[in-house]
Amino acid sequence: MPQTLGLVATPEASRYLQRLCYHFSRKITVQYDTHQGQAQFPWGTCAMRADDSHLHFDCAADSEEGLARVCHAISEHVKLFSRKNPMQVQWSACAETQA
Repeated sequence: MPQTLGLVATPEASRYLQRLCYHFSRKITVQYDTHQGQAQFPWGTCAMRADDSHLHFDCAADSEEGLARVCHAISEHVKLFSRKNPMQVQWSACAETQA
């Protein structure tokens, strides 16, 4: 299963996590609290975690195309919600896990 990790440096990670999850929950299944969230996109999943200085994303999908769609959705919404102080997700590939 293709997987990738994303990272955004921000002291407001919890606030951004909650905004993202609330926004996504209007269209897809999302579970979240102040420090973690799980979004179930039609084409993959994204687990989110907020700490004191970073917002972490762990995205997975059944295909590379699905993973690209999840990452695109996350990246574009991070940009949208950080317009005043623009932020960008730094993505790094994970080794594929064997079933």
